[in-house]
Amino acid sequence: MTGLAQAPMREPLQRRLARLAARTIRTRTVRAHPHAPLVSFTFDDIPDSAAERGAAILEGAGVRGTFYIAGSLVGAVEPIRRLAGREQCRDLHRRGHEIGCHTFSHQAVSDLGRTALAEDIARNARFLGEIDPGIAPANFAYPFNTTSLRAKRQLESHFATCRGGVPGINAGRIDPGFLRAVELADCCIDAAAVRSWIARAVEARGWLVFFSHGISERPEPWGCHPDLLRAAVAEARRQGASVVTMREALRQVLGDDRATAS
Repeated sequence: MTGLAQAPMREPLQRRLARLAARTIRTRTVRAHPHAPLVSFTFDDIPDSAAERGAAILEGAGVRGTFYIAGSLVGAVEPIRRLAGREQCRDLHRRGHEIGCHTFSHQAVSDLGRTALAEDIARNARFLGEIDPGIAPANFAYPFNTTSLRAKRQLESHFATCRGGVPGINAGRIDPGFLRAVELADCCIDAAAVRSWIARAVEARGWLVFFSHGISERPEPWGCHPDLLRAAVAEARRQGASVVTMREALRQVLGDDRATAS
């Protein structure tokens, strides 16, 4: 077999290895300060159903969430969903929800070179600042929950946390550059599994991050029904966990004396 014929086969392997390295190599870790069990609810891309139904469910329980915005998606209309517009993003911020960065272009960060990634992040910061000058994203979520080791190192030097999509509880010595998170979507989790994840977080006195997309009675493949989100919030509180934004969770994880990086 010729080199040209083999080339297409090597690229997928290289991408898989890059993703594996980013998930498993801890480039900057912090030891969690003792804290109460924490649960954070996060939303990617933010369909308008998340900005409306999702935020309302959290607010009804007296809590807030973190919404990761990619500027290029704001106001977009896609075949199976409509994305939140500028006014909805501004309103979320002013109602006390945290706005995070999800890149501007919504491309896999492993596909962007160092300069292109830096420009993309800066562009999203400018875009969000135009929506409301008070929006200054401190936390990041990887589009498609994937990254490379090179992009991870670049992004963790810019943001306080970068959230991935590998299931797990963040406890003990954690990796802020690739936080574990559990997908809250009808296609892959039910109320019993939600209860189990929360129980694990409470037992470990750790930090559990849920992530979803749209919140509606007929959610897109990566979203969930309002009843599932409502049940998850209620269960977290029933089991004694504090429901907090990513920003507030990190403050508690680091503690007043600020855990040192290594």
